[in-house]
Amino acid sequence: MENNYMYLFECEYGSRIKEREFVKGVLNNFDKDYATMVGAVVNNNPYCLEFSIIVNLQGNPVIFEKWLRENYPEKMRRHNVFLENTFSFNMLTFIDEAMVDSAFCDESGFLFHWPEREYLESKHPQYKSMKKNESKVFISHSSKDKEFIVNPLNAYLQAESIGTWLDSYEIDYGDSIYIKVNEGIENANVGIFILTDNFFDSSSGWPINEFSSFFMEMMKSKKRSL
Repeated sequence: MENNYMYLFECEYGSRIKEREFVKGVLNNFDKDYATMVGAVVNNNPYCLEFSIIVNLQGNPVIFEKWLRENYPEKMRRHNVFLENTFSFNMLTFIDEAMVDSAFCDESGFLFHWPEREYLESKHPQYKSMKKNESKVFISHSSKDKEFIVNPLNAYLQAESIGTWLDSYEIDYGDSIYIKVNEGIENANVGIFILTDNFFDSSSGWPINEFSSFFMEMMKSKKRSL
């Protein structure tokens, strides 16, 4: 008796039409005695939208693995998720390509209760994600001036819809400070330097380096400093 092998591929709920090609490829390249089940499992919980493709094989999986490597090496497989874990979700198994086209549509339906993201946002612009604007003003300062000078200045520029680069918001835990600062300098059109005694204090370190880096960039481009 042949062994069964189950593959579960994690997919993007809000962009499922692109998965038609993959499912059709499995259906067309492997007979039903080998790929005994080709289906989709969907969790329509709006707080945890999930969509996976399941392929169950009966027989040597080497043939299927080879096809995957040659055609879909980027497919993300889920590990330690078993068939019984999917029983509470919407499930549909496919017999032919027509079923795939019908199930993987941009509108809502039996399998997917929510439309594709692009379709939803085109019909309802109010549901688009909030857009973050690019940081075009680089604020260089000593941390000692942050509370009374830098933060009020940044709040004013934000109120005027001017995108700023400020270390408090742009550098996260674990980031390379050097890389992030240089990215901010390269992307900025304007540099604002808070030239106080604290700025030129040798113990501050970074402000002088930022000052030098920005002026090197300014020599090569149309950047301005204030």
